[in-house]
Amino acid sequence: MITGVNVLDKQPPAVPERSGRRRVAVTGGGTAGHVTSALAIMAAYQSGFDAEVYFIGCQGGFETQLIPAGGFELHIIPGAPYARQNVLGKVRSLEALLRGILAARRLLKAKQTGLVIGLGGYASLGAILAATTLGIPSVIHEANVFPGLANRMISSLTDCVFLGWAQAGSAFRSSKTVVTGNPIRPAMAALANQRREKSERGALRRILVTGGSTGSPFLNNNVPILLARVRDLAVPITVRHQTGEGETERVRQEYQRLKIDARIEVFIDDMAEAYLEADFVITAAGALTLAELAMFGLPALLVPLAAAAMGHQVANAKVYAERAGGAWVAEHDWDTEPLARRVAKTLGDFDVLNNQAQRLREMATPHAARILVEECEALLAGAHRIGPK
Repeated sequence: MITGVNVLDKQPPAVPERSGRRRVAVTGGGTAGHVTSALAIMAAYQSGFDAEVYFIGCQGGFETQLIPAGGFELHIIPGAPYARQNVLGKVRSLEALLRGILAARRLLKAKQTGLVIGLGGYASLGAILAATTLGIPSVIHEANVFPGLANRMISSLTDCVFLGWAQAGSAFRSSKTVVTGNPIRPAMAALANQRREKSERGALRRILVTGGSTGSPFLNNNVPILLARVRDLAVPITVRHQTGEGETERVRQEYQRLKIDARIEVFIDDMAEAYLEADFVITAAGALTLAELAMFGLPALLVPLAAAAMGHQVANAKVYAERAGGAWVAEHDWDTEPLARRVAKTLGDFDVLNNQAQRLREMATPHAARILVEECEALLAGAHRIGPK
């Protein structure tokens, strides 16, 4: 097991052969980002090691839709958000956590689970804590530059902390961290290698707007006006805008009022298709979205969600924009006129767009899921404590 290093700069560890079929639980959920990363890890484990892989989540998150659709087994345990809750909400969250630990213990024992992989968020706490009480090896993956509360709380109980960004390592014991990058689904990574049709000079610029799986009210309110101003600066555009629940009709009417050709959707099921059709993205700064943009080499304007827990998207945006040479703006610093001029200038400069695309592809981590799985197997080969006590 290689710890305290960036394995993106090294060869994957040699994994000894083993007998028997591994049973692996992946846990997390709530957001589509957590779940799609889980799907990537689950697919890598299943294909690379013929493991039996299942998912542990909570009711109400995207896992209830995406995990079964991905062909994997889903188990629901009690759990509720803790952050940004009032006193009563926090008490209820702790009560749900206790019930979740008990439910996860029963499940892990019944399944004779050999490893638990947590992806953060309240949905992962019950399963990771249950694994600890049973002596089952556990690891976590932190996708953001600024680690989430759940992962910071339980990191000392786990055998390894995998990182999407090296900058997150300062929050954990360096001897336990391994930088893998953020896992991307194999199908998504394969499509990213396709040559994206580029707009010719003078042609329409195809803009994708997305606030992540739940949408961004701020982008819904402000981007149509921004793009109308970009168009008025002699940049022809067409737009595809993901709004999230409850905003679609209002945003559609706003684009119609501004006379902008726009396709409005609550949720985009096929993000790979959306990326392949786009020239430029205006988006929040969720970790998975940024990993996907790097994979597809898509320049972007990042607008971190102000409502994101502990401002973690701001940290993502700062590091990402610095490395990619792109732009980001906080919601409270939004100023339509200078921002429109900047976006219009970028869209009109093919050299800038191509340079950003090249830098983004150099940042991409297409094999993050495979590396993470191989590191897990190397860890287990050295731990000699597979399965519950």
